[in-house]
Amino acid sequence: MPKMVVEDTADGVLLRVVVKPRSRTRTFITEIGVESVNLNLRAPAREGKANTELLKRVAKLLKLSTADVILVSGSKSRAKTLLIRGVMADRVLGMLQADKNNK
Repeated sequence: MPKMVVEDTADGVLLRVVVKPRSRTRTFITEIGVESVNLNLRAPAREGKANTELLKRVAKLLKLSTADVILVSGSKSRAKTLLIRGVMADRVLGMLQADKNNK
């Protein structure tokens, strides 16, 4: 069974993303798929800069503190899993879709 893009857990919501570091385009969310959300980041994938930008931008998009968005897996990979505390999966997905549709 494929993993869902967002999934409620006891600790919060798991969000699966695939990032493209050092992207030249301004669009943050490029695609919301069944298994992951594709995101563009401006920062390079060096010294954790892209991961830091990812956590800050997701937190800002969801109107949460950066402490509520945690990188669970994929720190050195383009495919990452984030744990988001303080929200439900349907709200996360709705806010991602709203942001993608507004751009």
